[in-house]
Amino acid sequence: MSLVSRQPDLTDGVVRLRSWALEDLNCVRQAAADRRITEATTVPVRFTEEAGHAFVRRQWSRATDRAGVSLVVTEADTDVAVGSVTLLFRPQRGVAGLGYWVTPAARGRGMASRAARLLTEWALGTAGLARVEAWVEPDNLASRRVLAAAGFVEEGVLRSFLAFPRRRADAVVLARVAESEQRSSVRDQ
Repeated sequence: MSLVSRQPDLTDGVVRLRSWALEDLNCVRQAAADRRITEATTVPVRFTEEAGHAFVRRQWSRATDRAGVSLVVTEADTDVAVGSVTLLFRPQRGVAGLGYWVTPAARGRGMASRAARLLTEWALGTAGLARVEAWVEPDNLASRRVLAAAGFVEEGVLRSFLAFPRRRADAVVLARVAESEQRSSVRDQ
């Protein structure tokens, strides 16, 4: 299994997931204005062109460092960047963590759910992963709805699990598993 042997370029006709480009800086600028995004990601708290370039280079390094895959979420018909979706390997073999965000202007249109579903289905199918999981704060109902729409199932709560610069928070664990894993799990019961 090689999640990062080739960066995928995926589309469902509404969203497209592709490699980040330096031309996507306006998306990073918009994300930097959202405190919730900057608190939980590597998006710069204060946007400058230099900080934006550094963010894009970090996304590229995910694949070159073999840590995972980080793609920009675009509108399929215009290729305008509206967000990010990332899979990073967990220590357990065959498991990756999903992270995502969309800019405020792109919210409420199903873009995040479509992006999460597209990358997760690629990971569980083509890339051969067994499990994709996400960790979300309990009060982040919008993110929990995004993941539910992308087929994720809530599994439980990890108390005081997430560490932010100035606080700790519980995490709701949501996951999707490969169909072969679901079948073997049902047989074992």
